[in-house]
Amino acid sequence: MSTDSYGRYYWCVKTSLSEDKEIYLHADFVEINENGDALFIQEKEQKSAPGAAIERPKRIVNLCLASGSWSSLFAASVMDGHAVAVDHWKGEVQRNLTEHDNCHRHP
Repeated sequence: MSTDSYGRYYWCVKTSLSEDKEIYLHADFVEINENGDALFIQEKEQKSAPGAAIERPKRIVNLCLASGSWSSLFAASVMDGHAVAVDHWKGEVQRNLTEHDNCHRHP
């Protein structure tokens, strides 16, 4: 099963739960509940019998991070992990770049 079958969008979560302080995953959307937990959810279409009422998509939680275990989250680029909707965010994604990779580094 390909990773995009877990959701249409790619997300990054900044968290101390990961050695590199980031978790990347697929989900259709993110929901922050009243406790501050982050739920990464995929929607699966349910097949109905002919003539049956239209059913809402089935919601499956791909990952739930408890309040206090994450600091930020964003839609990420599958190419480099950077936030797709942000023009500039100094230090947003830290990488151990070689001299050859310096052309990809933002000033």
